[in-house]
Amino acid sequence: MSERQYSEQQTRYGLHAKLDFRLNELNKIQWYNAFINLTNAQIRDTKSTELGIGGFNPVLGNATLGYETRSRLTQQRIYNSTLQGTHQLTDHFGLNWSAVYSKATNEVPDQTYIPLLGIRQNFVETRTTVQDGSRRWEHNSDADVAGYLNLTLKTNLAGIAVEWMAGGLYRDKQRTNFYNNYQLRPANLFAQYGVDFTDYSQISWTIQNPLGSVATALNYDASEKTSSGYLQFRTTDHPLEVTGGVRVEHTDQGYAMKFPIGEDNPTGSQVYTDILPSLNLRYRLHDKTNLRASYFRSLNRPGFFEIVPYRIVYEEYQERGNPKLKRALADNIDLRYEYFPRSLEQFMVGVFYKYLKDPIEYTLQRDAIRGQDIYYSPGNFGNATNYGLELDAIKYFRQFGIKANYTYTHSRITTPKSRRIRNAQGDLETISVNQTRPLYGQSAHVANLSFLYKDSQHGWDGQLAASYTGDRINTVSQFADNDYYQKGFVQMDASAEKRLGHGFIAFAKANNLLNTPMEIYVRSVNSSNAEVPNQDVSGKTLIRRDFYQRSYVLGIRYKL
Repeated sequence: MSERQYSEQQTRYGLHAKLDFRLNELNKIQWYNAFINLTNAQIRDTKSTELGIGGFNPVLGNATLGYETRSRLTQQRIYNSTLQGTHQLTDHFGLNWSAVYSKATNEVPDQTYIPLLGIRQNFVETRTTVQDGSRRWEHNSDADVAGYLNLTLKTNLAGIAVEWMAGGLYRDKQRTNFYNNYQLRPANLFAQYGVDFTDYSQISWTIQNPLGSVATALNYDASEKTSSGYLQFRTTDHPLEVTGGVRVEHTDQGYAMKFPIGEDNPTGSQVYTDILPSLNLRYRLHDKTNLRASYFRSLNRPGFFEIVPYRIVYEEYQERGNPKLKRALADNIDLRYEYFPRSLEQFMVGVFYKYLKDPIEYTLQRDAIRGQDIYYSPGNFGNATNYGLELDAIKYFRQFGIKANYTYTHSRITTPKSRRIRNAQGDLETISVNQTRPLYGQSAHVANLSFLYKDSQHGWDGQLAASYTGDRINTVSQFADNDYYQKGFVQMDASAEKRLGHGFIAFAKANNLLNTPMEIYVRSVNSSNAEVPNQDVSGKTLIRRDFYQRSYVLGIRYKL
């Protein structure tokens, strides 16, 4: 059992500016720039209690303890520059374009781990000797250059107004990742806490790997080049509006390790082309009511970090990339009824169906060579279907309002799993079985309820919001009936603002008012759980419980 307490300080600032230049009424150019900086200094203290035979004794209060302090500094910077142009060349023909450059950096210039051993006797805890530590350096940079072009032509076909759009984009994303790690050993292997040192700065260390650990798959260059083109049409005559088209996307994604040391895939690439059609229908029954129907195909590419065959120990498990990870494709069908009784009010009900090919899920797997090693990795394990119902409503009673929405999703995917059984001879053996379960990360029930207050005359605007997210799979297990689930939770937030006049606005926000924890569990119970601390989730084995505490914001905004 591990207990962790985090303490951190965040410093965030941002600058942004926008310039509009009108050549004339038909031609306009915009230039937008933004810079965002985040510095996060964090200390994490961990206390681990060894449970099981010879470890935890609830009667005597004896246990073997482990302590670890992790200090980490993270610096993130994002810069974006976007130049856009809009040009109406004739009454029926126009175009717009964008040129975009983005740069993001993430630096962890120092991440240090210092562990100590400890004991608990007769409920008294004592820290004893220092253990081997480590210092880690990481940084990466992402550069993104993109160009967009859209053409618009208004025509009339058989008395029906039709707007045509065509265009394309080209995007080039490049990443460079650096990692180095030094293993440290205390110069005095028997240094006692409280005797030889009382502060970590008093410990002398010997570096076990003077050259570091740069020969790893975490030092790599990666790229993703995307080019696409589309053709779209839209009829604008009432009561039926039809929007349809097709987009073709070509992806060239790959990586190359800087210091390969015999990996099976020191370089890799994925090149593919996808055709993504879409069709949307809106039928206006009258001024306040619409019927909508749509179909579209969507694409989810693996991220840079997911396809590189890296290995790194983060928290409980070793994490690995998957160079064989495929993109996910989804076919989506939606039907919806919309009713707008008056301004700011609405009622919507819809149904949906999604077929997902090769969805990306995260799983705990056993190493095929080192059978005892468990690692955490993304993968494709089959095809999935999601279908369900959506409800959404907003209703005002003078200044007071209620906003509510609810989504039910029936999610199913069938994947192979392992199960341990006893054979005819009474020996344990592992067999493969197919198990049907919800898709990773998909809750059956999601609901939101908000109480609103809006008084435009006196400048008040407020909201108290509660959201419910049902149980969902947090990590897929390779073993049947052993998936990690996140327990369903309710989160409550509040916000309010008041116009003070002369351009001043006061605002306040409060998040996570209920201090709702994140709880991870397995849907099984071990008979010895009753003797283990914190196993208080009925019918389940608790894996993890995190409390994030409440946060409050109070401020004043001025608008020129």
